[in-house]
Amino acid sequence: MTDQVRIALLNVSKRFGDDTAVDGLSLAIAPGELCVLVGTSGCGKSTTLRMINRLIEHSDGQIHIDGQPIREINEQALRRRIGYAIQSTGLFPHWTVARNIGLVPRLLKWPNERIQKRTRELMQLLGLKEAEFAGKYPHQLSGGQAQRVGVARALAADPDILLMDEPFGALDPITREALQNELIRLQARLKKTIVFVTHDMEEAMKLADRIVVMDGGKVVQQGSPQDLLMAPENAFVESLLGGRDRGLKQAGLIPVRDVMHPTGARRQTTAAAVSADDNLRGALSLMLLNRLSSLTVVDERDRTVGTLGVDDIMHRKNLLPAASAKPTNSSANQPASKPAPRSDDGDAPEAKAKVQGVSTDRAEKMSPHQGSEPHHEE
Repeated sequence: MTDQVRIALLNVSKRFGDDTAVDGLSLAIAPGELCVLVGTSGCGKSTTLRMINRLIEHSDGQIHIDGQPIREINEQALRRRIGYAIQSTGLFPHWTVARNIGLVPRLLKWPNERIQKRTRELMQLLGLKEAEFAGKYPHQLSGGQAQRVGVARALAADPDILLMDEPFGALDPITREALQNELIRLQARLKKTIVFVTHDMEEAMKLADRIVVMDGGKVVQQGSPQDLLMAPENAFVESLLGGRDRGLKQAGLIPVRDVMHPTGARRQTTAAAVSADDNLRGALSLMLLNRLSSLTVVDERDRTVGTLGVDDIMHRKNLLPAASAKPTNSSANQPASKPAPRSDDGDAPEAKAKVQGVSTDRAEKMSPHQGSEPHHEE
């Protein structure tokens, strides 16, 4: 099992008093997979994420990592082997960027020289110039820079698993898109097992190998972005996917290079150009803006490599069918009608209390995934 499954949730439930936040959830996540949990506020997605690193203890069922039940693993040891990135970054405000990144390796008692080398590697990987950023403090960083530092810290001990709880949710659209692209680039290189929580279906479709839609603590449907767009399980999933915008969203998953006519075909070049690496949604937008029925396709060096016509897009065989059909990959779970109570920020009561007691984003004690090194008050 460990060769094919890195994280396994087996009929897992979480109750807060008489209320059920997660109800009989079963999920298997493969090594190197980027699995996105998506749903409306209070659906149980963040609670599910936090049960994986035992920030929240599950009430029933079992959670395994590499075949081992997580309750057989010391909490602090478990969290130090799992990267954890959150929306508020959780950086220590009185520590420099370099010291924040090197936190977990220090807790693991790495030699100083190894810590410094790893910190330099990660800063370079995340596009943070060492001479410019290593000595800065969190308040001197932009939101995007601080989030990059948070991701670098989560990767510092080279964990196999990375948990990401709406890490880009508070950023402006331009910075958010840049960091999404950065994550795609990093994942292509590092092949970590990533569990990513978001309420933004656009973000889920852009990042995910597999999307798990949750509602009322249950899995409603799971599958690739194409699977969900082609056949949403019910009206709830269809509404998350954008209803009538599903066609445009699916066009956003198809590269121009897969549909274009390569150079040498009978078509003539046009006044407007689109990158071969862009998607059909962007190409359609460019056609509408320029009132064109075809575009020249160029490569990264701006050389013409083909043409793309609106008819090519309309005749694409794997675009959405005229009517939805039930998928074969949906969960047997049905959405619950009553989600568990949440605090104002969407967290379950136990989770909020625990985070306030131990996490870095509250700056009171050590981040729960990183151990027990003392944290000074702000």
